[in-house]
Amino acid sequence: MKHYLKKTSSKILLTAVATAITLPALAQVKIGVINSLSGNFAAFGQRYNTGLEVALEEINAAGGINGQTIELIKNDDRSDAQSALSALEGLNRQKVPIVIGSYASGITGPLSKTATRQKIPFIVLGSADDSITKPGSEWIFRAKHNSTIVAKTYIDYFDEMRKKDPSLKKLAIMHGNGAWPTSVSVAAEKLAKERGYEIIGRQSYDQGATDFRPILNKFRSEKVDILLTGSYADDGIAIARQIIETGLGAKVIAIDTGSSMQSFIDQVGSAAENIVSTVTWSPDVQYEGTSELYKKLKDKSKDEPSFYEAEGYLALKIAADALSRAESFDREDVKKALKNTNLKTAVTNVTFEDFDGFKGQNPIKSLIIQIQNGKHVTVFPKEISAKEAKFSNSN
Repeated sequence: MKHYLKKTSSKILLTAVATAITLPALAQVKIGVINSLSGNFAAFGQRYNTGLEVALEEINAAGGINGQTIELIKNDDRSDAQSALSALEGLNRQKVPIVIGSYASGITGPLSKTATRQKIPFIVLGSADDSITKPGSEWIFRAKHNSTIVAKTYIDYFDEMRKKDPSLKKLAIMHGNGAWPTSVSVAAEKLAKERGYEIIGRQSYDQGATDFRPILNKFRSEKVDILLTGSYADDGIAIARQIIETGLGAKVIAIDTGSSMQSFIDQVGSAAENIVSTVTWSPDVQYEGTSELYKKLKDKSKDEPSFYEAEGYLALKIAADALSRAESFDREDVKKALKNTNLKTAVTNVTFEDFDGFKGQNPIKSLIIQIQNGKHVTVFPKEISAKEAKFSNSN
């Protein structure tokens, strides 16, 4: 009897060990993330991280990837391209099936080229410079807007405002000399000329500049109707204040990305009123599930969420969707699954298409948000807007 029990126990033990070895549900799916958690872009990177964490919790609570939970292998690129490339090398050695990254186009551009050489499926997190997906590669996928889409959204919005006031003719453009602000401004200038606007100047400035009054005074003397600027946080704040100081007088003012965060309103105050920016998502946009996502992002960040958190959320949702449909976690299979993405989310709908010289680019519809009474509201396109757009000199 004792011999029988011993033999039976051994069989049970061997069966349990074998099951533990072969049971896929006990494994974790590793996804690489390269993000700016320190350095110049840390404020944005932390927001992306919030969105990634909300998506991670949501996906794992729903069963993960076909029963396997996701583990994010996070790497801080320190807002530096070389650090980002080193992080990608490390993720490649770990053989992760997919990588997400990063914020600045000057970082993501080199990352995308290296990911292509190493044949790593790569989802763009926050960068929008056209060159990342134009001409792009079969390994690079971007769900958010690019420079051309952003530029077109601005010009479409200016056209809409011109219907209200046909006197809007003179457009001035100023931008930082970084990859993203430059690419948007160049694309906007080209399209505006095609639409019949009079371009009275496109002026670049060194990133980190603080005095924009010489440029603004020049535009004021030319009686500019519309001002489009491409800036980051600090220069956007200075530009908004100096617009008031110089008495610019433009009827439409856009401060791209710089004016899209609550911190801009907090620091600029009343000078922020009626300034617009283009974003991929806004808490009041009329999409299904927006209010629920807004609550989750706000609860996680303990702050007012922006489109940056939403883009982080979106990137991981796309990665998880592709991995759940892929025949295996082999990178070639993951790439094929990404190509066949057709995903509806509370941020935007996602398909990756090749069009107008772009490859692996989502033809997303961007939004215009405007600061009204100290809050960001969606004002364009009309069909998904929350409020009517105002001119910069109206309250």
